[in-house]
Amino acid sequence: MEATTKPWWQLTRTPAFGFVLGGLWLLLGVLRWAWLEPGGGWIAPTAATVFTLSGLAYLASSTAVVLRRRTPAAEPHD
Repeated sequence: MEATTKPWWQLTRTPAFGFVLGGLWLLLGVLRWAWLEPGGGWIAPTAATVFTLSGLAYLASSTAVVLRRRTPAAEPHD
């Protein structure tokens, strides 16, 4: 089995695509929260929460990749 360079927490291959997906999921979450009806049950708030958390996860993953690429590699110690 070959080693991969993609960390387990990276949700997309490129940060740009992660920012796009994160923005879309976050937009869907915000719109879902805006259109909640009082007494509408538990499905709508659950969907809004899942959409919002998915967007935040994609944005956090992409931000971590960008920051990781900017950080110089640690020097190996003897």
